[in-house]
Amino acid sequence: YKDRLDKEMKQVIAYSDSNLTKDGNDVSLGNFACRTVEDHVRSNRNEIAGKHIVILNRGGLRNNIPAGEITKGHIFELMPFDNEVVILKISGEKLMDGINSMIKDKKLISRNLSFTAKNNEASDIKIWGSPFNIKEDYYVVTTDYLAMGGDNCSFFAKPISYETTKLKLRDVMISYCITLTKINKHITPERNIDVKISK
Repeated sequence: YKDRLDKEMKQVIAYSDSNLTKDGNDVSLGNFACRTVEDHVRSNRNEIAGKHIVILNRGGLRNNIPAGEITKGHIFELMPFDNEVVILKISGEKLMDGINSMIKDKKLISRNLSFTAKNNEASDIKIWGSPFNIKEDYYVVTTDYLAMGGDNCSFFAKPISYETTKLKLRDVMISYCITLTKINKHITPERNIDVKISK
């Protein structure tokens, strides 16, 4: 069994052009994680595109990804938890609470959401490039851990709707890596330029 497991974990599934880390303001590793979830949504739930945001937590990513060959074992080390990807529908008011949490705690990372924050106040908030409307409802793709209030995500409580994809975040990442390799593409670092938080 150990021999079979070792062989599976050493399987090369992708190639990264440089190190991906969860440190600093750019959070290249977090951007990678969010991108894998975004790719899954685009491929499987395109009907919510344009009104959904991906929100994950920096602390849930346990290991950085080195440059070069990426194995399945690297992804298991990165995401050792059995967190599932879930889709929530929440009010604009609760999303605003989430944005305030991102500014205050700096634990959350996102995709398809942009804003500028100064003195703990967010301005120019946009979803997929369109102005945020606090009176509208929005879809948030996240993990069951955060949806249940982990990392102080109390704003996810009592959503309008809750749907599980029955897919672990780790498996979504692995699937994304394999897909990239099939089309001869590498993992490339992506800077977070959508969220600007001033001290």
